[in-house]
Amino acid sequence: MGVKSSTAASWPTNLTMRSISDFDFRRVSWEVTERCNFRCGHCYLDKRVHPGLGFEERLQLLDKLERIGCLWLQLTGGEVLADPLFEETYKAAWERGMLVSISTNGLLLSKWIELFRKYPPRRITVSLYGASEATYRAMTGATTKACRTVIDGLIAARKADLRLRVSIIAAKANAHEIAAMEKLLREKRIEFHTYSKMIPTLKGNREPLGLAADLGRPPVSFRPDTGCAGGRLALYVHASGRASPCKLLPFVSVDLLSEELSSLKRLSWHPGSKPTMPNCASCPASERCTTCAPIFALHKQARTVSGRICRQHTLNN
Repeated sequence: MGVKSSTAASWPTNLTMRSISDFDFRRVSWEVTERCNFRCGHCYLDKRVHPGLGFEERLQLLDKLERIGCLWLQLTGGEVLADPLFEETYKAAWERGMLVSISTNGLLLSKWIELFRKYPPRRITVSLYGASEATYRAMTGATTKACRTVIDGLIAARKADLRLRVSIIAAKANAHEIAAMEKLLREKRIEFHTYSKMIPTLKGNREPLGLAADLGRPPVSFRPDTGCAGGRLALYVHASGRASPCKLLPFVSVDLLSEELSSLKRLSWHPGSKPTMPNCASCPASERCTTCAPIFALHKQARTVSGRICRQHTLNN
């Protein structure tokens, strides 16, 4: 656990000093809970209901994350802001000196503004699904005034001067409102990107692919792809406490609560950032291939590998 040090009078808070770690997992995404208050048809997670760890187990997990060098911690779900232990979990991570980011659907964002004022997150990323209640209902299954509630939360976070950005999730059901959402965010001076790449579910269900929208233009992106750091510099922790190289490789995992930290070294032995199929070596695009190997595997499992995913392997059954 971090040790508090005395600081110069001009500094607003104490520093958190750490011991040097034998690992270098600087970035960790933690799926705090699988439970969600939306029922999105495009979700890749299938139907999962794990509520997350108990609080004492969460503290143990945070201790482990600190020991492996975690500096940037993303809290996600499910819907993390709906988790009954969210406040305690967030504070425990924040007080360890981790730079905590939140990924949320924004429905409960307004509820936590005062907490975030007192303990500012590194960033809050909100998924936005529409510019009207009808479209929100079609995208998420929400029966409340979800659109107005989410937008009010974004405005409140902006007024609180919290670091904020938005992922517009583009699909057939909301394609007609993409321009309206982008216009709103520009007016509010909120950073955003427009995401339209649907993937099959982890169990091979191809239904999300049928919901994808063709924007007819390049998407608005936060930043270019910088390659795969999974299992080397980054980890994904599932609600059960098991760690994987990324969220798409749950079958390659280590139990952080029961296994020795040295077991994490085996997570670097995963498919990597590119597919390694027999024809890959002869593919003229292999050197500049940006296809993620786990995403390719999901498409292959769902028997729907398009040319967008791989030029050499096309399956449409």
